[in-house]
Amino acid sequence: MTTPERLPVSIQTLHAELADRAWTGSFEEIMDAGGSAHVKTVKGRRYWYWQSLTRNGARPPARYLGPDTPVLRRRISERTGVADARKERVNMVRSLRAGRIPGPDALSGNVLAALSKAGAFRLRAVVVGSLAFQCYAPMLGFTAPGAMARTGDVDVGQFPAISIAVRDRIEPDLISVLKSADSRFEAVPSPFDPRSTLRYAIRDGSQERFAVDILAPLRGPPRDRPVHLPALGGDAQPLRFLDFLIYQEIEAGVLHGPGIPVKVPAPERFAVHKLLVAPRRRKDASGLDKARKDMAQADILCRVLVQDRPDDLIDAWSEFLDRGPAWRAAVAQPWKTLPDEVKDVLPPPDVPSP
Repeated sequence: MTTPERLPVSIQTLHAELADRAWTGSFEEIMDAGGSAHVKTVKGRRYWYWQSLTRNGARPPARYLGPDTPVLRRRISERTGVADARKERVNMVRSLRAGRIPGPDALSGNVLAALSKAGAFRLRAVVVGSLAFQCYAPMLGFTAPGAMARTGDVDVGQFPAISIAVRDRIEPDLISVLKSADSRFEAVPSPFDPRSTLRYAIRDGSQERFAVDILAPLRGPPRDRPVHLPALGGDAQPLRFLDFLIYQEIEAGVLHGPGIPVKVPAPERFAVHKLLVAPRRRKDASGLDKARKDMAQADILCRVLVQDRPDDLIDAWSEFLDRGPAWRAAVAQPWKTLPDEVKDVLPPPDVPSP
């Protein structure tokens, strides 16, 4: 792999401002109808909710805004005009796209916009896969070959414990949300339990053209039984190692429309996770292509992080190695393919982390 081309700092600054404004706008759309913010304390931690005004004698359920942080408190207090703010964000997206920053295809962007409007990312669902990787280019300030950032399907993960704890859910139901993006979406019954839906697809006859997969971390012994995610109003496919990837997710802005506020994995976790999943891909042509893409994404992220945020990468790597010998063995071969400047920072998997 060649050294990644770096982008001007101004691009990173503009993307960070877009992401912040997009998230602020998502809260303003909730608060615009009136009401008030209040805090709930759960197990010693403070969480903000928005209580809309009572209408026709009915009190709407409180909407989850997020854990108490200075940024969230600022967003609650600094309310601006929704329409004007949206126009400004559209112009910011255009400027970033003009600077060769990748964005999703129209369908993927529309799906993310619909999920965001319904509240999925506010409720801490996390976009994974190449759509997340697209967000890292302007976030970290690098360019990537088009094939590396090209997207196919949309994958969304969430911790079941978080899905329960937020005490809120998307509106309307998931299939209705997806149909608002494209009316051709259909629920695909789980092969392990026909009563559950883990995948939503657009088909052309028997050929699947596009899909949205709902995922949840798999812990403990292997199982195929779907996991219920009440905040998303549906079920999810349990997936090994996803807990490492989506832990302590971060905010980002997708370059589509006025900027779509989403949650994505921390880039250092994404990079390490790609080293893990690449050798586990199927050995057919499609699987080998995905494995090469996994390694290419891990390579470029590691190179950038070693330059700009080495401590973050080291911490994620150390946490990964501390998870046990099976985890270390899984990345032994991919580690050998990393560039020397990365291996100088990340100890080999057979060496216990400090």
